[in-house]
Amino acid sequence: MEIEKVYSEFLDSKRDEYKEKYKGLEKFFSASSAGHCYKKHLFKITDAPQKDIEARSQRILRLGTLIHQDFEDAVKHYINNQNVHASSTTGNGITSIYYFDNYKFYVEHQIRLPQYNIVGHLDFAVFDKDSRQLTIYDYKTAASYKWSLKFGRKYKDKNPNFNYEMQLSTYLLGMEFELGELDQLIDNKQMSIVWYNKDTSRMREEKIALPFIDVAIDYWQELNTWRDEIESANPELDNYDIVNLTLSRHREIGVPFQDWECKYCPYDHICK
Repeated sequence: MEIEKVYSEFLDSKRDEYKEKYKGLEKFFSASSAGHCYKKHLFKITDAPQKDIEARSQRILRLGTLIHQDFEDAVKHYINNQNVHASSTTGNGITSIYYFDNYKFYVEHQIRLPQYNIVGHLDFAVFDKDSRQLTIYDYKTAASYKWSLKFGRKYKDKNPNFNYEMQLSTYLLGMEFELGELDQLIDNKQMSIVWYNKDTSRMREEKIALPFIDVAIDYWQELNTWRDEIESANPELDNYDIVNLTLSRHREIGVPFQDWECKYCPYDHICK
């Protein structure tokens, strides 16, 4: 038996499960892609063909998914030991909100920002109804080299997490919208990335500055301006050629934001 081939087929099936999770949401922007190239978002909502992910890359992504799942299970284990008195499901029928005393815990919780056409799932959030504090957590894995760029003395701060900070800020905006719909005020906000080193199993928590929330708002507003222009020429948002005609590669700010994005983009083969 070719175990490597068997595993690749298994990972292909997991990709199909992921697509099923977001079925019916194809025309929404993905919160997890916050800070990425504008064309990547626009190709996604116009159903552009993606290139296949190389098998090794799939295995790397899967490792991060497994660590995320462990964190999710650990948080649920903690919550269950607090004698949670209630829980509720979201629109997709999955339990993601848990109530304990004055706390509300959100685990793998779906957020929506209709004003920006965004859907996503945050990793973990806690809302303290007494102090009105909202804390958002996001889990990230890194190999030793990336870890050294982030936390090593020699390279520290030479590899800013623009995408990660934008992603967390988007989740916070989504929770602000949801709690606002319930007339629950927020007085204090906090965002943190929980880092896990895949090589050494070291962990670090990094707090993210709140001014990135305003940067995220500007980002999504700009992206929606481009979306409106695309939609005016293609009301069904099903012709990705118009994306190339409207936004030329390397000729607009944010197309891409960083040169390395093109190397890993699933739409690189059609982008002009």
